[in-house]
Parts: sequence; C-alpha cells; structure tokens
Amino acid sequence: MVAHTVNSGRYQIAAVVHTIVWDHSGKYLLLLERANTGLMDGRYALPGGHLQSGESIVEAAVREVREEADIEIERLSPCCVLPYAGGVNFVFASDAWRGSVRNAEPEKCASVDWYPRSQLPDSVVPWLTKALELHDSGDWFYDFSER
Repeated sequence: MVAHTVNSGRYQIAAVVHTIVWDHSGKYLLLLERANTGLMDGRYALPGGHLQSGESIVEAAVREVREEADIEIERLSPCCVLPYAGGVNFVFASDAWRGSVRNAEPEKCASVDWYPRSQLPDSVVPWLTKALELHDSGDWFYDFSER
C-alpha cells in the first residue's frame, strides 16, 4: 500500500486518519495494540491509517475502522488536526456504529479492547492524550512539528 501524500512542490507529507470510537455509553474508547508494523509496536492507538489515493479523509476514516475493528461507522464528527514533522493526523470521533468489535487485522494488532477514558494504558501513542484533550475542549488544532 502506498500512502497518499500532498505535494507542495518542496516536500511531501503523509496524511493519516484516525477515529476515536466511543462505546454506545460514551464512557469507553476503542484502542488497538499495535504489533508487527515497525512503527510504535506495543503502543495503543485509535483505529486509523494512511489516506489512500482517490479517497476522501472521511472515507479513509470509515475504511480504517472497518478494516481494523470490523464495525461500520454510521456518523462521524471531525475532532482535530495534529500536524507533525513529515505528516498530519486527522482525527474524527464517532459514537454511532454497528457491528461487533473484533481484531480484524491480527497480523498488525495484538489486541483490540475498550478502555475507560480515565484509565488508558500507560503506553498510548504520543499524540492520543492531546487528541482527547482537544476533543474535550472543542479546540481543533495542535502542531506537534513545532515542539
């Protein structure tokens, strides 16, 4: 799979899309433990991945949740944008989905489970805490590339 990039004439950036999937009570979020990817393995992350050529950011968010957790997103809300050196994370949120969550990519994911917002695993991806803070505050932007 080739990551879709935006060519500015100077450099290219990776566009990565993630979704905060809340359980139907709104108290637990879905996290996947990364494995065998070569990037942040052993850390917990939201369902997500690279934007593919020809798809919209929303289409990518829906596709990634389906591919990784085997559920269908019914409603999606933009949450935040988190640029970093070499790319940008687009984060959405959803509490409207159907299906039964399962690990649909066991070759890339050691586990999939629900976690209470107040008791996240210690080893979450570095940007997840900031994304949740932005979700709660209603702010939408934080630039990791300037830190």
